[in-house]
Amino acid sequence: MVPQIKCDFGSRSGVVKNMDLSRWGLIVLAAGEGKRMRSSIPKVLLPAWGKPIIQYLLEEIEWKEFGQRFLVVSPSMEDLMQNNFGQEMTIVVQREPKGTAHAASTVFPLIQEGIDWFLVLYADMPLLRGETIFSFLSQAEEKHSPLSFLTSIAPRPAGFGRVVRDEKGEPLGIVEEKDCSPQEKKISEVCLGVFAFQREPFREIISVIDNRNAQKEYYLTDAVRVARERGYRPEAFVVEWDEQFLNVNTPADFSKAILILKERKIASLWDEGVKILDPSTTYVDWDVVMEEDVWLYPGVVIEGKSVIAKGARIGPFSRVSESRVGRNSSVEYSVVEESFIGEEVKVGPFSHLRPGTKLERGVKVGNFVEVKNSQVGEETKALHLSYLGDAQIGKKVNIGAGTITCNYDGVKKNPTFIEDEVFIGSNNSLVAPVSIGRGAYTAAGSTITQDVPPYSLGIGRARQKNIEDWAKRKIRRNKD
Repeated sequence: MVPQIKCDFGSRSGVVKNMDLSRWGLIVLAAGEGKRMRSSIPKVLLPAWGKPIIQYLLEEIEWKEFGQRFLVVSPSMEDLMQNNFGQEMTIVVQREPKGTAHAASTVFPLIQEGIDWFLVLYADMPLLRGETIFSFLSQAEEKHSPLSFLTSIAPRPAGFGRVVRDEKGEPLGIVEEKDCSPQEKKISEVCLGVFAFQREPFREIISVIDNRNAQKEYYLTDAVRVARERGYRPEAFVVEWDEQFLNVNTPADFSKAILILKERKIASLWDEGVKILDPSTTYVDWDVVMEEDVWLYPGVVIEGKSVIAKGARIGPFSRVSESRVGRNSSVEYSVVEESFIGEEVKVGPFSHLRPGTKLERGVKVGNFVEVKNSQVGEETKALHLSYLGDAQIGKKVNIGAGTITCNYDGVKKNPTFIEDEVFIGSNNSLVAPVSIGRGAYTAAGSTITQDVPPYSLGIGRARQKNIEDWAKRKIRRNKD
């Protein structure tokens, strides 16, 4: 009878993981050149919703719980992988591209005592579910199998290695598609690229795999045939076909993976009570956190590790990146980058919050207002056509239309200080460094170059001069 694994693909709670993963070694094979992807970025580092695709696989299988963790890479990827994963994984370089079995064997000199089992995976499977893996490992341990692997009946088996069985249903081997006979290509049971080994059989089997095949490579899939030749009984566990078994080998595969990850993220947001009016135009990175009753309008992009609090409204057509949006605040037709938005704040339409911006409760930042590296106090308003850079602004301040802080003197950025309850008139230029005291006013059209004391009126205008009948004389001259 063919062993089956039943997994609840919809919820991690479908599998109870009562395993000691400290006895397991994790080997992730990422040394493939990915030529079909035609990208300057290694395919396992291609970004999808804020993180490289390999990160989805690692996090889903709870990689940090394994006793040893190996990432096998090509020489050209060594520095990149060391920078990204070197603190948590042992980066092992496969110096020559001799195939997946050869790649797995590169970890042999580094195996520590106390590691009794190995899970071997391909790095280009970002959709693989943790519950599938934990069910598989649990059954491999239970059966004490020297070699176990996952298979499925694929609706379109092209591209996968075919599983060949004898008349009793025992697996005889896995045949890669390029080596398949016409009859073998008709087999619909495929190898999914997930293997579990006991320690000693792992060394023995991998060490004697040969490269007598179409590509002259040492295939990991040949481990099944070699295991039988060495007297071991391989176990093939069959799972129901699912989207999680997609391998990212081409740009088309990458696009499919991105879409599926998006669908998963949107579904998780719905579960949290987020209201998404148009999922097809909503883009939310994987690590974004949202509370219930957040509303996302069409054309929204939320990136990084942004946090959107309960009752917030984002959009339409807004981008929020690496920022926090407080309760009951709104962002409309605007861009928010590395900023903090407090509760009951209104941003937009057509505002730009640049890195370092902090808006306290009740602030309103409106049409074509740009704020950079500034703190804006409670209930302050800047509603029209202003630039506030490197400013500390107090509570209940009115920023008149057309106001700018002149923060750059050509050498360094200078601060502007505006205390509570100040009224800044329209079309003001505040030439930093400068301070406006509590309760002070500045007159419309002023260029403020000196500090304004509290409760004073600052005026910085040129004197107006009217020349009577000037326009009439101009017209007469033009006629002559």
